[in-house]
Amino acid sequence: MELIGVPGAQLATLALGARSAPPLVMLHGLVSGNMASWYSSLASPLSASRRVILYDQRGHGASSLPRDGFDLDRQADDLGRVLAHHGQADAGVDIVGHSMGALIALRYALRRPRAVRRLVLVDAPMPAREHVAPSFAGLRTADDLGAWLDQQFAGLGGRRRERQQQRLQALFFASTLRADVQAMDAEPDAALAALKLPVLLVYGRASPCRAAGERLAAVLPQAALEWLDCGHYIPEEAPQALLAALTRFLTDDMHAHDLRETA
Repeated sequence: MELIGVPGAQLATLALGARSAPPLVMLHGLVSGNMASWYSSLASPLSASRRVILYDQRGHGASSLPRDGFDLDRQADDLGRVLAHHGQADAGVDIVGHSMGALIALRYALRRPRAVRRLVLVDAPMPAREHVAPSFAGLRTADDLGAWLDQQFAGLGGRRRERQQQRLQALFFASTLRADVQAMDAEPDAALAALKLPVLLVYGRASPCRAAGERLAAVLPQAALEWLDCGHYIPEEAPQALLAALTRFLTDDMHAHDLRETA
């Protein structure tokens, strides 16, 4: 693992697999995610045939915790700098993102479609102002945060819980993260319709973000929608099913992939 500098932050990043293998970058979700979310069950097996790039987004994992920069444009810039650091800025990279990571991946692809080969959006909560921001609305005090932490991270105790609470307190009360998420609206239909690259949408049947998947499937011109028997936290709840879906999509011929909705 190494740290790289981006405007306002230091990001921890790691690459797995042969340097000559096709590049794949994986983006974790908000607050509870970090690059370890992908490592054992997904990134490690995929690295047998891919150059898998992981990183902790600003404010997460081993990356620094800045006061701002949590909007999609700044985080898409972060992604671009991570890819450039690994020599993949213009390499036609495949991108997999979960939750907020999926929204960052989508923003990057909309801004730089020729730099992206294929895109996988795992339970993308678009728009975040509707699917994500309400879950933070009741967090006004440290006590509120403690109760929320116990609910979200059941079983986490001791020093790990203390460190997590300190980090989340800084994220929620001393940074622009909540305001930035509240400002995240849906990507315009016209921009989505113009994205001419293969996209796999993976959503949980029990996810509160189902409507977002259905909307993206209706608007993106080369999208396949696959449902898994789980909720929103697909990398943790259904890692083997997700790995199978990724493997099929990433190894199919680009023009032969079945783009019909998978029941």
